[in-house]
Amino acid sequence: MRRQIRGAVVGLVGGLFAWASLATEAADAAPGSAIHGFADVTLKNDYITPRGLLVTDQGVTTQILGGLVFLTPGDTSIVVGIWNDINSDGADYNRPSPVGAWNEFDYFAGINWQPTKNLKVGAAYVVFLSPPGNFQTEHNIEFTAYYTDPYSLNPYLKVFWAVGGDSTVVLGRRGDTFDVEIGANPSYTFKSIGLTLSAPTWITVGPKNFWCDPNSGAAQFASTITGSSCAGSNFGVFSTGLKASLPITAIGPAYGGWSFNTGVQYYNLLNGSLVDAHALTVNSPKGYRHVVVPFAGVGFGF
Repeated sequence: MRRQIRGAVVGLVGGLFAWASLATEAADAAPGSAIHGFADVTLKNDYITPRGLLVTDQGVTTQILGGLVFLTPGDTSIVVGIWNDINSDGADYNRPSPVGAWNEFDYFAGINWQPTKNLKVGAAYVVFLSPPGNFQTEHNIEFTAYYTDPYSLNPYLKVFWAVGGDSTVVLGRRGDTFDVEIGANPSYTFKSIGLTLSAPTWITVGPKNFWCDPNSGAAQFASTITGSSCAGSNFGVFSTGLKASLPITAIGPAYGGWSFNTGVQYYNLLNGSLVDAHALTVNSPKGYRHVVVPFAGVGFGF
């Protein structure tokens, strides 16, 4: 099976968290408009999902996010967008492929509601597709809650419900399961230069069958390679990192708000089934437990 077998988005560090953050920045930049947009292009050495599936570990991966935010009455907004993953190392992933280096395409639509000044909640329908045909289309719904506290710790909670299609972590149940992401994004802005430093950090928990379903063919096949069984824990992945974001002031506000982002993210695959999933996708007796992903990119909002 190919390494591109998919896990979850909207990877860009933090999936829906990134969408909500970019959407908020765009809205603040142009409060007179009821329609805002955002985009982000990020380069990484590896593609690993927020749920801890290491999808590609060779070449350079380019991840492209874009979308629109529609402000609606009652402190609500509607967000729609797309996300792509393109990997440079074609030979390593059993190509040629009918779509070349195009590894994944996702789309999403959601609604956010801000009941108080500090609290934002939302729900989004997220679909993962494999242009090369490496996995069956995955249908998911993600519920989110973000809190802006006085100390800029910015805690949040996500409930990711895998509704149907292939498992988003390869070995788990194919639909009708979930995991929970508990995290925070502490940040500090140096106002004199506009530099913002943040430390996105999270851990995922959930039922064991989210990461490994002993009745699935993938899990049974993985056991022949790794020798392990579905005896994992209720913990998925722990991740923490450091991100720097600096506005690009050379581009005037008439052309939207631009920023340069760079940093590094560390992942500890707490659940052994995530390690087994990587071993399976690369047809190796051993997968990685610890993954470090440096990244750099450009963001845009209007």
